[in-house]
Amino acid sequence: MAEAAINTGRASQSECLYCRTQSAGPHFCSECGKIQPVVAGSDYFSFFHLPRRLCIDESELEKSFYALSRQFHPDYFMSASAEERQASIECSSMLNDAYRTLRNPVARAKYLLTLEGYKEAEKKAPPDLLEEVFELNMQIEELRAAKKTGDEDEAAEARSSLEEALIDLHKKLQGIDERLFALFEDWDSILGRDATADGKKPLLDRMSELLSHRSYIRNLVRDIKEEL
Repeated sequence: MAEAAINTGRASQSECLYCRTQSAGPHFCSECGKIQPVVAGSDYFSFFHLPRRLCIDESELEKSFYALSRQFHPDYFMSASAEERQASIECSSMLNDAYRTLRNPVARAKYLLTLEGYKEAEKKAPPDLLEEVFELNMQIEELRAAKKTGDEDEAAEARSSLEEALIDLHKKLQGIDERLFALFEDWDSILGRDATADGKKPLLDRMSELLSHRSYIRNLVRDIKEEL
């Protein structure tokens, strides 16, 4: 994946609450050095001063996270003003949420979709899995019935079939992830060429569809494991 440089700066310039100068410092006023509250309208990307790209250097993200964690830690603000203490808590909370989301490629893609106005996609089975899903649900019901009646032979047979199905489902998940991550570079590339809504929509639609299929299969895997 292509890398995007990380600069732990604020999303934009804003007036310092304390010295009233225009501060361009990263979360702290460049003049008086005091911590600033989270900028209104900040999202997780802008909090790390990142563009809304999906291919990021996760090791650099981690370094920035730990560096900011130390700077924001409430222990450093025990004797500061109430406003500064509150700002440190807000920044620490935002930092943790942002890092938890952006460090995970799938969570990162889901978050980007929400920023672009997409609601969480309804979980839908991939078209090529519909017939298999019907059979798997039948096998799950057969296993439940066998366990209820105490038929060990039938239960063992149902378990064996479901265990084989799990292997196939994990392969399907891997394939979905590969297709999803391949779209990351396409998304990052199109931002530099055509950032219009019409230009972005086909890629966003495709990512939303893949995430929907992924969620459906993960739920199916969960249901099977609960019965085994």
